[in-house]
Amino acid sequence: MTRVRSLPKLLLLLVALLAAAAAIGLACGPTLGWNEFVVEIRLSSVVLAAVVGAGLATTGAVLQAMSGNPLADPFVLGASSGAAVGVVASYWLGIGSGSPLVFVFASLGAFAAILAVLRIARTGRRMPVQTLLLAGITVSTLGSAVILLYFTLRPYQATTAMLFLMGSLQESRWRFIAMTAAVVVPCVLLGQVVARALNAFAMGESTARHLGVDVDRMKLAFCLLSAAMVGAIVAVSGLIGFVGLIVPHMARRLVGNDHRRLLPACALGGASFLILADAVARTAAAPQTLSLGAITALCGGPYFLLLLRRRSAERDVVAPEPPP
Repeated sequence: MTRVRSLPKLLLLLVALLAAAAAIGLACGPTLGWNEFVVEIRLSSVVLAAVVGAGLATTGAVLQAMSGNPLADPFVLGASSGAAVGVVASYWLGIGSGSPLVFVFASLGAFAAILAVLRIARTGRRMPVQTLLLAGITVSTLGSAVILLYFTLRPYQATTAMLFLMGSLQESRWRFIAMTAAVVVPCVLLGQVVARALNAFAMGESTARHLGVDVDRMKLAFCLLSAAMVGAIVAVSGLIGFVGLIVPHMARRLVGNDHRRLLPACALGGASFLILADAVARTAAAPQTLSLGAITALCGGPYFLLLLRRRSAERDVVAPEPPP
């Protein structure tokens, strides 16, 4: 694929893609009353999908650079499950779903999960792909177990639990959208501030140190940035996976590895991707609405396996033959 070298042309292309996706999102869905359904339901769903998609894709790019692993993703690394545990903990303490404290608990859960996975996966100065993935799967499994245990003790919330685990944009009230955007949008913009550090991290922590980057401080900043976005997103939309895996890889094919270009491309591409995925979820089995998390998993699962197989093949090619 030919890379777009001019940043203004790239932004215009991605903005046009986002506008087209938004138009499709507004056109898809119930048609019983234009004002009520389009303005209050479709438009709010489109806006929330754009915010969530931009945040997840940006977080994926940040985590991939920080860990040096192109397979990193908020869902794969357990950050989403950690945020979900934080949401459940806030409910357990009697905090209502509309309280800003839910966002705080979710962000703390995501931050703890990211730190745990990075600590478990590190072997000396290396972070092997298999170890990172296994650590992420373990943390995700533990988080899912805690969530299921909580809702087992409160069976009257079973429907809420199912929607939460599968991912949904049904909580697309403007108050929730504003709260989520108030966290995600500034964090996406802050990504541009740390883009040079992300470029250095992408070449390895040793290289980043040689380039004068305070590795420990920047890693903490990346974790906080990612946890804030994931926490705000999970608090309002539940578990939506693989957006942070698919979109950064597609964006790299378009703009390259420079995070000054990559992060804006991820934000716009992630917003477009999730708007389209939400449109599919609302129309594929109309009048029923499919799980948005299931739609993204059907797209991201095979793509994840393809990337994993490709990396394994590349490692086998470059690995030296064992001595006789």
